[in-house]
Amino acid sequence: MERKLVQGQNTPPEYLPLPTLECIQVPKIFDWIVKVVQIVDESIIDPVACLPLPSSFHVEVELVSVAAVEKPGSVRENVPVVIGGTTVTLQRVVIRKTGTYRVTIIDNSTGLPHCSYTKSFVRFEKVLLCAPPGTDVEVTVILSGTTIEVLDVVDNTSVNVDINICQSIQVTAIVKLMVEAELCQPRADIPIPENPCTVTFPNQCPTIFPGPPYPFPLT
Repeated sequence: MERKLVQGQNTPPEYLPLPTLECIQVPKIFDWIVKVVQIVDESIIDPVACLPLPSSFHVEVELVSVAAVEKPGSVRENVPVVIGGTTVTLQRVVIRKTGTYRVTIIDNSTGLPHCSYTKSFVRFEKVLLCAPPGTDVEVTVILSGTTIEVLDVVDNTSVNVDINICQSIQVTAIVKLMVEAELCQPRADIPIPENPCTVTFPNQCPTIFPGPPYPFPLT
């Protein structure tokens, strides 16, 4: 059997066979999109916590939580579409998005919070995916691309906010694949550099002491 050196090994090196056919079980990606969905939501100003309002104020909002999943119990409908001149059958998948945001009213005269309350929201969205039976739809909210801002305050009674949710939608299923592979081995450990232990002496003055004939003349 032909053998080869496995890189990154401590000495003496280990040798393993060349790549062979292996059957492995892995999650296969059937489809994957990144999509931003915009939600406009209205929250009624909490009358108990906030009324009466200051004569001058502004509103700040922040997301407390947000999540997205395929709607439980929903049915994936087959939808034929033409892509590049070829008709393919995709599935219409319903995604449910839920979340909570906090509304804070700031008194402009003091710069301090006047009141604060939370508001929850639920929205549904339909997307076309390659999601045949037996696959799972996984939705991940990308927080770095998700934003919320105040649109307006209506008659000092409600606050409209704009929420943009960045989501990664992936369709997967566990499959078994035959691949050409070789076993992995750990690399050699890299030791942590340490300060060497050295002995030093003060600088000397050989021209003064011991003085001539030092340094000794060459003969």
